[in-house]
Amino acid sequence: MDRIALTKNLFLDEYIPESLYREYEGKETELIKLIDPRIIKADQQLRTIFGPVTINNWWVGGIRNWSGLRTPESPYYSPTSMHSVGKASDKLFKDYDSEEVQEWIKEHWKEIGITRMEIGVSWVHTDVKDTSGSSLVTFKS
Repeated sequence: MDRIALTKNLFLDEYIPESLYREYEGKETELIKLIDPRIIKADQQLRTIFGPVTINNWWVGGIRNWSGLRTPESPYYSPTSMHSVGKASDKLFKDYDSEEVQEWIKEHWKEIGITRMEIGVSWVHTDVKDTSGSSLVTFKS
């Protein structure tokens, strides 16, 4: 099974749960269609600015499997979540805590293409849900 690079620093397995990735072995590029390219672009920009980031890490033996796309098999699945339509990711940055990254996003959301951000959590949830575009939408789950 091959690892598919999406950007300079991000890979398809970071957005796709392991069972789905393995189901599509040999045709992993079909899975790319499930992830909105805007979230990949935004995540790469955050990666460039803040350094190493973890989304899903099952590929390297980690436990994170549902931080990108969430299918009905996920214990965190919700049909109304942006995760369920490939428009969201949850990120942990190696060298920055979530509050530092969230504060930066509040100032620069528009230039990186983020439309919504969860606050009050220890990770960085961003998504690209279509909104009015006049301000960053923040929410608590």
